[in-house]
Amino acid sequence: MDDFSEQQFLDFHTHSQHHCDRTDITEIISIHLGQDKSAKYFTVGLHPWWTTYPISVFDKLVLKDKLAATNCLAMGEMGLDKLKGQSMDLQIKVLTSQLQIAHELGKPVIIHCVRAIDQLLQVKKMFPNIQKWCIHGYGRNTILAKQLIDQGFYLSLMPPKDPTKYETYFKELPHSRLFLETDSMAGIDIEEIYLQVVEVTGIEMHALKKQMTQNAKTFFQI
Repeated sequence: MDDFSEQQFLDFHTHSQHHCDRTDITEIISIHLGQDKSAKYFTVGLHPWWTTYPISVFDKLVLKDKLAATNCLAMGEMGLDKLKGQSMDLQIKVLTSQLQIAHELGKPVIIHCVRAIDQLLQVKKMFPNIQKWCIHGYGRNTILAKQLIDQGFYLSLMPPKDPTKYETYFKELPHSRLFLETDSMAGIDIEEIYLQVVEVTGIEMHALKKQMTQNAKTFFQI
């Protein structure tokens, strides 16, 4: 895992490789089960938007096979979404099926959660042995963020429309529980995100890279 160095810009969550030619950028590609994407490092799971049926025995076998790859760092993204996808009952069944696999294999998990925090916290209580949880695309207030961190979550921050929002996050939240991501949003580049954070917070670039890299090593246990 030589790419996880203090000289890297780390994109914690994206859906396609955008910087194959850049040795100073490490991208972790989120792959929905069944997709075929090029990825040096990836995570794999069943996204709630695109999962319309309970997980089959075959799905479980394929997931376990993918997760066994040395460059597969976590299970996800997976989760709960009240605005899009199937019924909450089905989403919870799909999520818990995946979490059982993550528990068996000792993998960290990356969560998609939209307006379903209460349900997610109830599910999390069912899997106390999964040590590393991250909610990706976090863009809500710091009060909720602190509560989630207290519940054991890491947070990967959504690129905000107003970059000064990074100042609030980095001022009020423990840096050791944060990640930066692009989520493959149009016009968003991970190096630009790092530059925005440096500008609004006053954190030195090297210190920011070092913190994000150390967080990743801790979270992915590498």
